[in-house]
Amino acid sequence: MINMEKVYRIQREMQKKFRDVPPEGVLVDYLDKKFRVYHTVFWPSWDSMALVKNYRINPGERCLDLCTGSGVIAIFSALKGATRVVATDINPQAIRCVIENSKAHRVSAIVDARISDMFSSIEANERFDVITMNPPFTPHHAADYAEKTVWDAGLHVHRAFFAGAGRHLKEDGRIYLCQASFGARGKMLEFASAAGFESRVIGKTEVDGNRTFYAFELRRA
Repeated sequence: MINMEKVYRIQREMQKKFRDVPPEGVLVDYLDKKFRVYHTVFWPSWDSMALVKNYRINPGERCLDLCTGSGVIAIFSALKGATRVVATDINPQAIRCVIENSKAHRVSAIVDARISDMFSSIEANERFDVITMNPPFTPHHAADYAEKTVWDAGLHVHRAFFAGAGRHLKEDGRIYLCQASFGARGKMLEFASAAGFESRVIGKTEVDGNRTFYAFELRRA
């Protein structure tokens, strides 16, 4: 059984770490690369590794990465061969990270970073081959950007995602989502099915006996 008290303790420690970042930011090791993070931005970690290691980008595809944080998934999409990646986040400090990290990994000509509340900055006619997202997993009230990285009361992010994803995904496109054993995995699958998508697990990362992170691929049913 999942010990949510332990999960919340770990999450609060993470949130404190995100708030305590100095003005110049911190360089974080992730897989074989380094990413700079600024105040209140989620640090690259275990949660997205199953997705980054297992998702597929075909050369020339156009991608959208929501809740981009430091830009990890967006930048890996560019490195995997995407010709255009739109990376969005509601936190201006996250967009600052994406711009800097895109330059550091020499993909700034490909990655378009936008401040956005989910799809709010996406034009009605913009459609993508691939949409990715590493959302906040845990249904819990969040008071600031640091808390919003992992908490989402009412699952606003998931609901907004499935309300808008179909309009911006090409007919034969793919969605890749992160989730967690302690998160709203069941609800995410319900939302996906109701929106007309079939889901399958493409990878997982077991961190400890209490936490497993999953990567899902979704396609239209």
